[in-house]
Amino acid sequence: MVLSFFVSCNDLPKDRNTYQLPANSKIVTVYLIDSLGEITLSVPIRYDTSFSWVDYSDCGKPCNEQKYRFQPKALRITKESGFLWVPEPVDYIDQLTISHKMDFPFHNGDTAKNLVRHNHLKEELISNSQNPPIVFDTIQKINDRYFSIFEMENSDTLESKQVLAITTIKNNIIKFQYKLLTSKDDSVSKNFIKSSIGLIKTIRINKGL
Repeated sequence: MVLSFFVSCNDLPKDRNTYQLPANSKIVTVYLIDSLGEITLSVPIRYDTSFSWVDYSDCGKPCNEQKYRFQPKALRITKESGFLWVPEPVDYIDQLTISHKMDFPFHNGDTAKNLVRHNHLKEELISNSQNPPIVFDTIQKINDRYFSIFEMENSDTLESKQVLAITTIKNNIIKFQYKLLTSKDDSVSKNFIKSSIGLIKTIRINKGL
């Protein structure tokens, strides 16, 4: 199931000398709502289902989030909502979720090269007990745009791994959350964090109107 806001393409960008398509991935374009812009990136080929929804909050529009998700079609579709608790699968998760708030400042001066903001985001992640421990974090410049990147990992009965990359468009925070929960000790699990970092490096963002 591929919805209209996603457009898949097979051609590499013109600057192919600086662009390397990660193994077992495909290029897709995400058109953000309200002319916020568009995002071109690579996602794993196994992510053959995509959908979007609004995660409503009881504090209103400033807290509502527009979300866009990629995942394997074999997995159950879940859509988080602040109005109705929707439990996540407890045995297997494999997904990429892109999200941003619904209330847009639309200011100029895009930059995620902000150590204060980075540390604030890090504190938020640490304070959420549902997140695995942060094993590495950095601010990195990718395709002329700065990203705060956090790697999280926990090994127990299940392997829980996440990579979160955060940047801004027109001063609006955009999040890319790669998430895996599995009991399998396979190549996907072993390489998830490294592969996610490689996919993050393919992100290209064009501003809207």
